[in-house]
Amino acid sequence: MKISLTLAISALILLSATLLSCKVNNKSAEIPADSAVSRKSISRLLAGDVSKAWAIKSFHVDGEDQLKGLNPCELDNTDHYFRNLVYEAREGKSRCNDSDPDIRQRGKWSLNADSTAVEVKMGTSLFTLEIINLNENEFHYRSVNNGKTTEAVLVAVK
Repeated sequence: MKISLTLAISALILLSATLLSCKVNNKSAEIPADSAVSRKSISRLLAGDVSKAWAIKSFHVDGEDQLKGLNPCELDNTDHYFRNLVYEAREGKSRCNDSDPDIRQRGKWSLNADSTAVEVKMGTSLFTLEIINLNENEFHYRSVNNGKTTEAVLVAVK
């Protein structure tokens, strides 16, 4: 069964720890200081003018590569962030099953109070992604939960 990027990440996080809340540890040097202008800049980097798609480049839990063994049909799924704060995990070009829906999961995203993390809410689950690096082409984040550190790098889909 083809797993969307978010579903894969969710499953991996759930395997490593019970998902409750995540802790933000530090700020990225590439993110401007807190202000309404910087908040808009961060949102624009993440979601573009209308929306922006991101594909997985790397994903580790406590330093262990979690992408090993995944099928190409699982690795080509994308995360879409929309300026209206909608988040979607979408099926990639290759499908593991013909019946897989185009939109695997939908939720809402927002920046935390000091704009150092992206919070993605899907149903009752809240994923807090500490921004390590965010620029036009790369979104590197970390989350810490129950002593387990999850770190991923996503790349913008052109």
